Amino acid sequence: MEIKVLKNESGEVWLEFESGDLTIPDLIASRLLERENIEFAGVRKDHPEVGKPLLVVKAKRNAGGELLKAIEELEDEIKSMESSLKKQ
Repeated sequence: MEIKVLKNESGEVWLEFESGDLTIPDLIASRLLERENIEFAGVRKDHPEVGKPLLVVKAKRNAGGELLKAIEELEDEIKSMESSLKKQ
């Protein structure tokens, strides 16, 4: 999955996803909204057929760090689910 960093500042990160699929950006935004330091996390897509999803994260501080933590948490959950499914 190709991702372009459009903005990377202390309190704000913007990521553009080359894939038109909103699943992963929405999942990341949802996880970020559970974090106390996050002021805003959302996904914008101009048009369902041609637009690219844009994940916008605004935090009180260290938006990039919060983003990385959320991705790591999601990765751990997915690995745990994968492990559970393999046992069955």
